[in-house]
Amino acid sequence: MSVNQILILLNGEEENILSDDSNKIVLAKKKIESINYDHTLLQTDFETIEDLIKAEVIIRNQFSRIDEIEIVYKDIDLNMISYQYDYNHIKQNYQLLMNIIYFINILIPLFNNKLSFTLLFEKDNHYKVHLNNFKKSLINYLNSLKVDLAESRIINIKILN
Repeated sequence: MSVNQILILLNGEEENILSDDSNKIVLAKKKIESINYDHTLLQTDFETIEDLIKAEVIIRNQFSRIDEIEIVYKDIDLNMISYQYDYNHIKQNYQLLMNIIYFINILIPLFNNKLSFTLLFEKDNHYKVHLNNFKKSLINYLNSLKVDLAESRIINIKILN
């Protein structure tokens, strides 16, 4: 039986977390050349809710159920001197977090009874405090979702650095 996977590439690339025998939908800002598996690519900048709603419609048309969601947010290169004062970057980071949480919420009706989240992040770095906040906030949200849906779904959360 094949697995329905959604790979969300917020930043960085990682194809090793995809299964060979799965149906795959990849959400990314640009085409990822390193993914050698058959997949459906949905290009989005993750900044507009409209793009995510369109992605949800396509996912609903291709998958009756979602078995796995992988989120990759790594390889972030920042200018450490200006990072703490780059308000545009800070705003984009928290807007991205809000949009990903919204996107996961609209996918809930498609969750299989057993769902797995795999999160691939950079290691915590005291210079990248806003990225650390993103990571912790998303993990806290998923843990709350796991508790909220405990009666209807089993959610497994795996965090990789």
